[in-house]
Amino acid sequence: MDLMEFKKLLFSKAEENGLEEYELFYSKGENFSINVYEGDIDKYSVSSSMGLGFRALVDGKMGYSYTESLDEESVEFLVGSVIDNARNIDSEEKENINNLPQDYSKLETFNKSLEKVAAGEKIDLALQLEKEAKNASDKVASIRYCSLGTYTEEKGIFNCHGIEAIHKNNFLFAAVTPIVKEGEKAYDNMSYIIAKDIEEVNPALLARTAVKEALSRIGGEAVPSGKYKVLLRNDVAAEILSTFSGAFSAENVHKGLSLLKGKENTIIGSENLTLVDNPLLVDGLASCPFDGEGVATYKKSIIEKGRLRTFLHNLKTAQLFGLKTTGNASRPSYASRIGVAPTNFYIEAGKASYEELLEELKEGLLITDLAGTHSGANAITGDFSLAAKGFYISQGKVVKAVEQITVSGNFFQLLKDILAIGKDLKFTLPSASSHYGSPSLLIKELAVAGK
Repeated sequence: MDLMEFKKLLFSKAEENGLEEYELFYSKGENFSINVYEGDIDKYSVSSSMGLGFRALVDGKMGYSYTESLDEESVEFLVGSVIDNARNIDSEEKENINNLPQDYSKLETFNKSLEKVAAGEKIDLALQLEKEAKNASDKVASIRYCSLGTYTEEKGIFNCHGIEAIHKNNFLFAAVTPIVKEGEKAYDNMSYIIAKDIEEVNPALLARTAVKEALSRIGGEAVPSGKYKVLLRNDVAAEILSTFSGAFSAENVHKGLSLLKGKENTIIGSENLTLVDNPLLVDGLASCPFDGEGVATYKKSIIEKGRLRTFLHNLKTAQLFGLKTTGNASRPSYASRIGVAPTNFYIEAGKASYEELLEELKEGLLITDLAGTHSGANAITGDFSLAAKGFYISQGKVVKAVEQITVSGNFFQLLKDILAIGKDLKFTLPSASSHYGSPSLLIKELAVAGK
């Protein structure tokens, strides 16, 4: 049976069983991906998925269940499972089904032309990307990774209070990682693009960018240990923001897992720092007019000119704090429970060009690569100690490549130590249902362990 017929049958069965508050969430996706190696197709994948999550209030407690089948047996299973699940819950915290009328923004994030691109054209583009990377320099020894994929997701929410919301999104991802050699030493670098149209992908430019940075790493060495003025390149700054974004979740604040508890409306960062969550960002990969509870989303400042304005809330945390939800209920998949997460979460661009930031840095380190954020960062305390690569800067110019160093600091102190912000806003690869971005950030100082 189709989705709407299934929904009608499910809601009827829910009423028969005395359920007064209930909701259906569904998501489906279609993915195409190809990896090439040495001019041949290495991996080729075309997949589709579909699933439904059902939740309902039973004696004041929220039960969850999910299925991948649209049939009468699944209807019986979903209703029976949410009742059993709710009766086995020990927590006294209450969840709610959205019962307020919503006015959703119009948001077009689905490109029909991308959907129509033939598989052969995608394959040719991936093969061309690998070829361009190989030919970019005679020092390119091999291509470690070359991939291209298109991804489509549709999701929707229907509930007993008349909420009906559906959104569809698609994008293309292409990446290449060349390996260059100088003597016996090898250096690599990945360059990627996230695009809404295949015409945005320039294989030659993407390949040259990857090879150029790999070549720039030749001769890299550690610098003496000490404290350095640092420029965090935009992608590195976005990665740090992603690592510590949980500090802004009201759910974590409530559980005592954020040091920002009690700091609303206080200064926690540099006066030139504004951090926003924007679910309505044009072409944002996490853009959606509604959140995981069917609440209309909107752009909001989390930090405004250094001042903490709000945490991210869903309906449950908003009730706990005596506030309105910020529309940040998260449901990454049909099998997930409701949580709290950012959407398009980024530091707003400043006015300084990349070159101007290097000039203002004058003497210090440009950090272009971090490793170990999962093991070397404490998301609660904000402390981090991460392997890093980059360049030593003198008189505002690149002097030499730097590697085999560890950069240490504290995220919350880093927010206060931002001296200048670039205008080169860039987003990293999406993580779950969130997408993180930042311009390059000039930081007063960080500790560096080198030689």
